[in-house]
Amino acid sequence: MLKLKAMKIFKFILPLLFFVMINDIKAQDSTETSPFLYGADIVSRYIFRGLDYGDSPAIQPAFSFTKKGFTIGAWGSYAFIATPTGIEADIYASYAFDFGLSVGVTDYYFPGEMLTINPDSTISPVRKGTYFDYANTHYNELNVSQSIGNLDLSGNWGFHNMDNAVYFEAGYTFKWISAFLGAGNKIYTTNGKFNVVNLGIKATKEINITPKYAFGISSSVIFNPEAEQIHLVFALSL
Repeated sequence: MLKLKAMKIFKFILPLLFFVMINDIKAQDSTETSPFLYGADIVSRYIFRGLDYGDSPAIQPAFSFTKKGFTIGAWGSYAFIATPTGIEADIYASYAFDFGLSVGVTDYYFPGEMLTINPDSTISPVRKGTYFDYANTHYNELNVSQSIGNLDLSGNWGFHNMDNAVYFEAGYTFKWISAFLGAGNKIYTTNGKFNVVNLGIKATKEINITPKYAFGISSSVIFNPEAEQIHLVFALSL
């Protein structure tokens, strides 16, 4: 019953936020700073919470709209090598408070049925579902995060098609390098037990092309202790 109510609320909130966004576009003064953010990352590997999604380099477009603390956005990942495991299209909504707390919900969509985790810690959905097959191809998660200076803390609970899995992460950002530690259970581990799955560091650099345009590059070293795997990832942010 709780899952059914959450699904109904989620499907009601997103269209409402889209309606607010479109009406704000019509009323927006051309001199105002745009509330839209858009871009894309090109990554050598799609690693999410210590797990390998797609087994291929990927391009990851993103689009979001923010107004008075509310954000609604879309994010996707598309593997360069076309495989069923390399396609994802997500929609999310969140609200950020002035004191660093953010609360939101994410709708993960994979064009397949249920996610399964293989012994090699690779995610493998089966490509046969459709976007409107909500019961089988969507995965919903509640997200809570808190920023305290350079420290970022987050907690996530998967309440639809994610077996009530939880994932927690702590990250600290220095000048150019950030360090992170994440732990989860169920879909994040090969035995379902709570364990550390995402440990690493990330170095970033911004390269200025013109006074108004710059792109970023980053390199990450990611270790999954539970799966005994290590990943090195390079990303170009446009």
